[in-house]
Amino acid sequence: MSRPREQALDRDQQILARLAKIEHKVDSIEQTNAFALRAEAGKHFAEVKKIFGNSLRRAQVYLAADGSRSVQEIAKHLDMQRQNVGPDLKHLGDEGLLELVDSQSNRDIWAKKPVDRTLRITPFLCTEFGLHKNGLKVRARKKSSTRKNG
Repeated sequence: MSRPREQALDRDQQILARLAKIEHKVDSIEQTNAFALRAEAGKHFAEVKKIFGNSLRRAQVYLAADGSRSVQEIAKHLDMQRQNVGPDLKHLGDEGLLELVDSQSNRDIWAKKPVDRTLRITPFLCTEFGLHKNGLKVRARKKSSTRKNG
């Protein structure tokens, strides 16, 4: 009686082994693509600059889309109106930078696509627009006077 059960386990183990090989190959392809994209980073950053232009709001919305916040939550986090956030999310989705990762009970959750990590878009936007990784503005610090010890 245990023979069919053993066969089922063997079949399950074979399937898991195949899945592991597929995951490994996908990871390898992603790494190869990442290096290829980084080799032409200048060209890709020109596109990123075109997508964001001088729009501080678009950069903030992009950074705040962390895969856990809904449109309303992003708006609240950034102290913006929801109707201003939605179009930017849609535009960034159309440009291939963001994706809708979940939608439940009228809550659309947006997240960055893997290209963000590959091209290092988040650090670029933080530097370019003076923002934290969560989309909030970096507050200017008072310059402290430093005295040289001689």
